[in-house]
Amino acid sequence: MAYTFTDHFRAARLCLRVNAVLIGLGLGILLLIYPRDLFMTAGITLGSAWTARIGGGALIGLGIGQLAASMEGELRQTSLLAAIVSNGAIAISLLLSYFEGEMTGLHPVGAGILVGIFVICLLTVVLSAPHIRQRATQV
Repeated sequence: MAYTFTDHFRAARLCLRVNAVLIGLGLGILLLIYPRDLFMTAGITLGSAWTARIGGGALIGLGIGQLAASMEGELRQTSLLAAIVSNGAIAISLLLSYFEGEMTGLHPVGAGILVGIFVICLLTVVLSAPHIRQRATQV
């Protein structure tokens, strides 16, 4: 059922996979390696290196979990709930940082990357939430 044309989880699966590869594994590995010069030229200051590395390790774990969840035949409610909570927290963190003016010194490339991360996280939340509601009413 996971790879047929009648898969009603298709949009959620695609978003989980994109999120896992770009944010979980891509950004996670980048933060784990933490090249200071790359972030400084983009206008992003991450504080001390160990906090960025812990965040990178957590994002890698999140990406692997989302990639594994997207390959399930039927997406479980717990997998979707974990994706909604984690991506919602990332999106809310970026939104609050924007409203508090912490992104004023960003280079346009850095701002574009953060907007892309925000959009991907928000799409994952929005495309996963209806499946939880639908499953809750069936039980």
